[in-house]
Amino acid sequence: MLRRTLLVGFVRSNPRQREFACSYVISSQNRSPHSTSDTGTNFRRQSDFDCPGLIIALILSGKKVHFPNGAVSKSNFGLQYVFWPGPLPYRQSLEAQKHFGTLSTSQADCDLAQLQVGDEVEKEGGKCGEEQRMYSGADSDHDELGNSTTSDFPEGNDALVIQRLLKINPTRKDRVRALNQCGITICMDLVLQVLARHKNDWKIAMFFFVWATQQPGYSNGTETYNALLTILGKAQQFKTMWQLVKEMHNQGDSPSLVTDETFTILIRRYAAAHMVERAIETFDKREEFGLKLNAPAFQILICALCRYKHVEEAEGLLNLRQNDFPMDMKSRNIILNGWCALGNLHGVKRFWNEMIKQGHRPDLITYNTYLYALTKKGKLNTALKLFDEMWNKGCIDVPTCNNIIDALCFKKRIPEARAIFGKMNEHGCLPNVATYNSLIKHVCNNRRMDKAYELLDEMERKGCAPNVRTYHYFLKVAKNPEEALKIFQRMMRSGCMPTCDTYNLLLRMFIYWNDLERVLRLWDDLEKKGMGPDQRSYTVMIHGLYDKGNFEEAYKYYNEMTEKGLLVEPRTKILVEAMEIKAKERKVGIHDVKINTK
Repeated sequence: MLRRTLLVGFVRSNPRQREFACSYVISSQNRSPHSTSDTGTNFRRQSDFDCPGLIIALILSGKKVHFPNGAVSKSNFGLQYVFWPGPLPYRQSLEAQKHFGTLSTSQADCDLAQLQVGDEVEKEGGKCGEEQRMYSGADSDHDELGNSTTSDFPEGNDALVIQRLLKINPTRKDRVRALNQCGITICMDLVLQVLARHKNDWKIAMFFFVWATQQPGYSNGTETYNALLTILGKAQQFKTMWQLVKEMHNQGDSPSLVTDETFTILIRRYAAAHMVERAIETFDKREEFGLKLNAPAFQILICALCRYKHVEEAEGLLNLRQNDFPMDMKSRNIILNGWCALGNLHGVKRFWNEMIKQGHRPDLITYNTYLYALTKKGKLNTALKLFDEMWNKGCIDVPTCNNIIDALCFKKRIPEARAIFGKMNEHGCLPNVATYNSLIKHVCNNRRMDKAYELLDEMERKGCAPNVRTYHYFLKVAKNPEEALKIFQRMMRSGCMPTCDTYNLLLRMFIYWNDLERVLRLWDDLEKKGMGPDQRSYTVMIHGLYDKGNFEEAYKYYNEMTEKGLLVEPRTKILVEAMEIKAKERKVGIHDVKINTK
């Protein structure tokens, strides 16, 4: 039976911690559904707080909390709390609120523990004193995974407070009440921060946007509208997007809020959804909203089509509308790059030859695109001939060298790659982070970690700061959790902040190593930092847990993913159907989980 966890108090009486007492949910310890002993407990995800039965009360400084017989004192992650497995009457919740603050969870749906606040703690000592020192900032502000402690949350971090309120209040009515009572002043910067924290949950983002719009003294601007359009576009909520665009345009006496960026978002999301005709129709509607049908906007259209593999349609459109939008070299390079990204070398050569026949002179971008197409298809000797020609003419730049270095490394011709690397300065091409990444990637793949770390050290000595991709190459070849953590810690120390892709990579690795405690801590940290989880995060968790035979948890992540409106990949749907079949065959009791494979 799944359980509900209520946060009824925060662990200390520090002002900053009191600020989060009603909004910050801490990863807590639940009794395992398959365990009958107190030792058989495991950490559960914050989303498990939406299920009925278990109560946890965190102990405030200077107070003692008394539970009825059966309560068990627990301690983990430096937090002391009371674990009580049974439901108790709701009638004394008001007394608990006097001492612990207003509860942020829907009280109508839950039983609350019968709490009584006892005498003041006579002295600070023993375990309680140690915990107070722990939370006073004496220890490190980050744990081994880089997860921030409460000191990472500065006072006045209203976006984080709102994120927690939206998360722990399950119904619309509860959310409205919590937001209305939080006392936070709404401004455009705050709205943008909250939307950024919910970029993968369009329903919550839309709810907050509407609520903010209704607040006295606040009105949305182009930036907030466009931010919400981006979120809706990822979820393919096109009808709602157009409603917002019309709202942006119809501002009464005020000027329209619709900009070029607004239509760029619409066109790119239609292209990403492979709705080519709708993307073109959207471009043609620009004039209805006071925008011009000009060449830059047309190039955005064909670029979006090429980016999502509709190169043939983009080239046809370019030829069809060349009277309205004359083909310049930038437009041609967009099409050439589209064929290159598609891996269609025949299309690249055909389009290249057509440009030459029409008397158009390729520029450096054109040459680099053609060079990349050759290396991508394994035509390294042909690419080297072209590179030598460009080198002798002095028609090269850093991307040119990076391209050929990467291709040589892929073919394990490392000495030749290092020779070009050493000669780059002759043409004024200083190696950049992409140059080093090309070398590091292939050295890591060949498990020559001593050479890889030499390159990393060289980067730092020469002032070329490693980026996220640099550290990803090291993480991908880590042999065990300890090695991965060392790399992650070095990444954090260097000032290179992890992205959602970093967390997704670590999630996949720790699931593979069966280190589920760190998996859950990574997941909570990902949510806390407002970077995710995104579609890929859920996909990693679902497939990883399935591979480990944990079907129930995989189901839960799948349902959470669909509830947020995230798009599910076909392979994940197939996996879910397979889990359902296996559950029936093995008679696994997944009775409380509703499957949605539509």
